Amino acid sequence: MKRRTLRYLVPVAALLAAAGCDYKESFPYQGDELIDFTTDSLYFSFGKEPFSVMEKTMEVGVEIVGSPVSHDRGYRIRIDPLRTTAQAGQHYDALEETRTIPAGASSTTIPVRVHRLELEDETVYTLRLELVETEDFRLGVIEGRAVSVCFTNRLDQPDWWTELSHWLGEYNVRKYQKFIELWGSPITKEDIEENKYAILRVFKEVKLYFEENPVYGVTFPDVEWPV
Repeated sequence: MKRRTLRYLVPVAALLAAAGCDYKESFPYQGDELIDFTTDSLYFSFGKEPFSVMEKTMEVGVEIVGSPVSHDRGYRIRIDPLRTTAQAGQHYDALEETRTIPAGASSTTIPVRVHRLELEDETVYTLRLELVETEDFRLGVIEGRAVSVCFTNRLDQPDWWTELSHWLGEYNVRKYQKFIELWGSPITKEDIEENKYAILRVFKEVKLYFEENPVYGVTFPDVEWPV
């Protein structure tokens, strides 16, 4: 709470200093109970994550300006439809608008669970959340009243792809993500020059995986492989 409270105390401290008064940073906040998001934006990309990572929970931080109390207190959020492109129940799990700061706590998180397979490969999605004033909390500073939660599955075609396209076919982000899962990391053009056949062996495993799992709609050319 101390870091957030200082945003409200700095102007007071400046006045005290100008007046020649002693100022102690740790004096308790006195005023309305306020609530803020801890950041104005969050971003996550599934791009280079292994293909087996199908979901991600992004944690949106919420903090109060004031003192913890011995009982639960309610706060509310809402979705800004004009600045939100993600669909609840499809791209992410729907969120409850009425939420709780637990007894004794000065902060909490809002978990946003994102579903990778529902994301278009070239799109960055945004979920814009806003805080709403309640009986327990007024809103804090303007920059803490809303947060943009952004996520994507984008992974651009690497420059070496055309060198292996005879076997790999057209670029598909899922081919490369499955490769990253099996190989352990993304690769570079230099890796192709040094380990071409080892890389092709792994891509052949990728091909077999998608042949056994046609639900993903990923296909490879019907050609002979040198490995």
